[in-house]
Amino acid sequence: MTFNRSRITLPLLCLFVTLSGCASTPEVQPATAGDDLRNKNMDVLFATEFPVASVDEALSIAARSQAAGDIDKAIFFYVRALQFDESNVKLLTHIGDIHMHRGDSTMARRAFSQALRHDPGFSPALEALGLIDMTEGRDEDAIARLSQAIAADQDRWRAHNALGVYADKDGDHDKALSHYRTALNINPDAAHVLANVGYSRFLAGDVEGAIADLRDAADERGFDAAWGNLARVYASQGFYEDAVVAFSRVMSDANAYSATGKIAMENGDLHQAFYLLSEAVGRSSVYFPEAEESLRKLRAQGVTAAPIHIAARLGNSPHE
Repeated sequence: MTFNRSRITLPLLCLFVTLSGCASTPEVQPATAGDDLRNKNMDVLFATEFPVASVDEALSIAARSQAAGDIDKAIFFYVRALQFDESNVKLLTHIGDIHMHRGDSTMARRAFSQALRHDPGFSPALEALGLIDMTEGRDEDAIARLSQAIAADQDRWRAHNALGVYADKDGDHDKALSHYRTALNINPDAAHVLANVGYSRFLAGDVEGAIADLRDAADERGFDAAWGNLARVYASQGFYEDAVVAFSRVMSDANAYSATGKIAMENGDLHQAFYLLSEAVGRSSVYFPEAEESLRKLRAQGVTAAPIHIAARLGNSPHE
């Protein structure tokens, strides 16, 4: 990776954003560029390799270390490079990205915040910090930063996706779909964004469209988390056969029957719920107290099982 020395450029379903770390931490303002962006306990391991003579030398060692998977060493030398130019916002953002990929949002926030102190309009850092804010529940900050990111650069597709999530939560599904589709135009391979399109279409009442998008995200693009959402859409419409099969792609058969049975109860389909929950208990290798308690409540209402066939696979469904 080459750097310029001065400037380097809710619910029924889940909504998906791309972020590697999500620890809840307050924003920290580091005293100097670098000191709080690395694990100083690792310095002794690299003592024989410094001082470095130039920013290029530091970046070269850092890039080789990152490629080799030695992330602590890579961060150490990226920070050494930063000390030649503390205002290098692209390098600061790259350091933040590395911390995010290793799940350390504390260090990542420090790096992104420092980048924004040098360039408040730097869109990659705005987007990244906005996504951290989102996972930490700082919704006002998140929306402000994500909006600033796309105002500065319309190609920030993760920011569009996240703003789509917020729009769906506000009930503005047209706005949400606009953000998601913009994100997909920028990154057509983002299966989790397509899953969000399906979510939004379902909330807007387009069930068939939602099923098509969620099936595409799950089956065609391999985004496993979409199977659970697809199952919930099926079950919400009374397609319990398909719901069980879809749930079973991401959980045990017993849990698939139990999850579908719960939704059948919510729908008021009590006989189908009894059948599904009975199957859950029968298929579980251990005591299943939650399903047993639901069955107890149904029996108290005089509910018994209804004849219901569970399809062997999604392709057997008459509505497909």
